[in-house]
Amino acid sequence: MHTKINAITHPRNIFQSSIKANHKIKFLFLFLIGSNLSAQATEIPPVDCIINPYRIADISSAVPGVLDTVNVERSDWVEKGAVIARLASGVEQASVALAKARSEIESEIQLGETKLLFDKKRLSRIGQLHTKKSVSEEKYEEAGRNKELSIWELQQAKDLKSIRGLELVRAEEQLKQKTIRAPFDGFILQKFRSEGEYIENQAIVRVAQLDPLLIEAIVPMEVFGQIKVGMKGTIYPELSADQPKEAEVVAVDRMGDAASRTFGVRLQLPNPEFSLAAGLKCEMKFQPLDKENHSSSK
Repeated sequence: MHTKINAITHPRNIFQSSIKANHKIKFLFLFLIGSNLSAQATEIPPVDCIINPYRIADISSAVPGVLDTVNVERSDWVEKGAVIARLASGVEQASVALAKARSEIESEIQLGETKLLFDKKRLSRIGQLHTKKSVSEEKYEEAGRNKELSIWELQQAKDLKSIRGLELVRAEEQLKQKTIRAPFDGFILQKFRSEGEYIENQAIVRVAQLDPLLIEAIVPMEVFGQIKVGMKGTIYPELSADQPKEAEVVAVDRMGDAASRTFGVRLQLPNPEFSLAAGLKCEMKFQPLDKENHSSSK
């Protein structure tokens, strides 16, 4: 006699049902946690930041010398290529004048052309006589040799003229080194040297480019991976927090600081009218990256 066991009350089925129920509960629990984490992942807290110039450069001279003139003062605006200072350059100016005069010499070439023309005609006449056996072989060979020498003498004169042209270029470049120019548009932050001072490795002035500005932010490591290049950030300067500015992320550090558990983010902020001063503290709030732009950047 076989005993029929109900499938619901069988211990094995009860165990399997309990496992399925636990899996459902665990799945629901993980789903809720994942949803909470994804919601938290989109929320990047406001962070502190600093407004810096786009770049700062200490302008010095490529060669040592005595400052003849310094054409700028503190807070002056300079454009790229503008003359900031000049060194005493009397010797270099004389060298340029000498090299220019040497490069314009044409007499050697004219002399070589005249001599070559004469030797060609002489060779032609002697060749005709040599054909008639009226001139010795030695005379004919000598005329041919003189013609070849004249060709090389003319080429030598042309080569010398070319070299003198290069010497002029070198002298002009040496003279240019005595003039110090602005490498980019910016403001003079500080003037270190004045007329009459001898400089060698010292900076003459310090120049800062203030358009655009760079925003340096320190961000907690918990949001690493959420900040992408191209994201926007709203900047609240400390002296004009009621006039927020919009900047764009241009660099994200790939390495964090273990002690502070932070990493750096750099943003670029247009400042065409120089209405915002550099060197200020600020607060920043990241804006969510647009999904379409994010997908296209990938």
